[in-house]
Amino acid sequence: RLGREKVLARSIPAVELLGATTVLCVDKTGTLTTNRMAVRHLWTEDAQHDVVKAGAAPLDEALHEVLEFAVLASHRRAFDPMETAIGHVGQRLLAKTEHLHSDWTLVEDYALSGEMLAMSRVWQSPDRSEYMIASKGAPEAIIDLCHLDVTRSEAIAAQAQQMAGEGLRVLGVARAVFAAATLPGKQHDFAFEFLGLVALEDPVRETVPPAIAECRAAGIRVVMMTGDHPAT
Repeated sequence: RLGREKVLARSIPAVELLGATTVLCVDKTGTLTTNRMAVRHLWTEDAQHDVVKAGAAPLDEALHEVLEFAVLASHRRAFDPMETAIGHVGQRLLAKTEHLHSDWTLVEDYALSGEMLAMSRVWQSPDRSEYMIASKGAPEAIIDLCHLDVTRSEAIAAQAQQMAGEGLRVLGVARAVFAAATLPGKQHDFAFEFLGLVALEDPVRETVPPAIAECRAAGIRVVMMTGDHPAT
């Protein structure tokens, strides 16, 4: 049959093994999805905004700061699709506001690590002596950085879980102001204030649903491999 399809099999046992497959493990990002992320939701404890449903409607003032600091916590020349998406929506929804800061100078970066699933960027504003710190990362990491009480922590975690359950990748966003000349060695030493959540979507490739259906019809169970939150 393979020969009729003009396929040459170098190793017959490999073909036999392929025919006996019962479980297929597949990477998610860029394989099942398009790897072209877009911001879908912005959320604070006082307001929320669905970027798709809102269309050209202006962004509520209560959501300006969470998007502002999500942009500041991202690289200006982003290579990561998630940061690129945040930058694009920031330029669109914060245009002609005071919340975009092309004149701010980057002073320091605190990188994401296995111990702290959040990254922070330290900025110097031309008209302020204090440093402005923007942080984004896993909601649980941002909650931890902000030292929130149990009630607020649980409410924010529940919202993040709901968004993740809709297939979205969810980030927490926080800000801090630091007046000392010498920066601390770790992010936990800043007095962070929780700002809100940013949820992004990465659309599934059009060919994926029928391919998975074909696998299931052949008795093959498909398992998605991803570093995303389990609910996502």
